Amino acid sequence: MTADSAPLSGSMDVDEFMAFLEPRPDNEHWDLIEGVAVMKAPATYAHRRITINLCRLLETAFAARRLYSLAYINVAVRNQGVRNFQPQPDVAVVPGVAGPKLYSERFQLVAEVLSPSNTRVEIDLKLRRYREAPDNLYAVVIDPREFMVEIYSKSRKWEPVVLKRPEDPIDMPEFGLRCTVADLYRGTPLVPR
Repeated sequence: MTADSAPLSGSMDVDEFMAFLEPRPDNEHWDLIEGVAVMKAPATYAHRRITINLCRLLETAFAARRLYSLAYINVAVRNQGVRNFQPQPDVAVVPGVAGPKLYSERFQLVAEVLSPSNTRVEIDLKLRRYREAPDNLYAVVIDPREFMVEIYSKSRKWEPVVLKRPEDPIDMPEFGLRCTVADLYRGTPLVPR
């Protein structure tokens, strides 16, 4: 993650953003943050592995508890009534069956796996909006280059818990998820096996 940069502030709304995306190549991924279209850096293999690991852990927990939620990779989310925000978090948990929309306003967890191009300002803006979403229970930030998982939960009044050891427990009782930080990093240089 890079150091702070100038705050994001623009005038693009979600409809203009969707029109902007239409002619873009499929391999590009963009977020709309505070009215500014921000291109996401290509994900590394470690980034992708962490994303897949988190989805698998969540899906296994959902199945064990018979929860009707699904974990998605790189899907768009919106906050109800907010017209200048539509990111694609690395992982989003959406309740219910997969529908025909290109985005969801109902999400229960979002996770951002950091890229070198992310700035703290950008991540903090996203976290603020994620915390404002009425159905959201968790916002998670994961650094793929070192053991660092920030977990913000509604049940803890969005106060962050920062985990930096592989044996640190991750507990999300609403989903029945209990694992360790190392479980997220399995298959990366930090936890090769």
